[in-house]
Amino acid sequence: MPSAESASIFGRLSPIALVLGAALADHFGAHTLAFDALLLAVPLTAIAGLRSVADRLDGKTEPTHAFAWALVLAFLLVATAARAPSVGDPSVPAVARSALIACVVVFCLQTLAALAAEFRTGSSK
Repeated sequence: MPSAESASIFGRLSPIALVLGAALADHFGAHTLAFDALLLAVPLTAIAGLRSVADRLDGKTEPTHAFAWALVLAFLLVATAARAPSVGDPSVPAVARSALIACVVVFCLQTLAALAAEFRTGSSK
């Protein structure tokens, strides 16, 4: 039986994997697959965001984590809604592509912030 910590990590990594998978699918022209991945990422991102809020209320994380998940959720909703009318088309609307790139940027910033925090705590030990 998986521990609560591993379930929490999986719950936060799955939206990231889906967004990165959607970006790769778009790059290779599989726009329908990208839409499906984004559609699946929306509820998983909402769950990860709610977990982040709960962790913040318990004093385990910084408030920026919850804000980052809220930004990602907003960008995902824009990306998914913008491409929904053109699911079978060979092109992707520019706003959908921009929102997907914004999601990837937020994830990169979250990763850099986590690395910086790890280096700060690691150097003080």
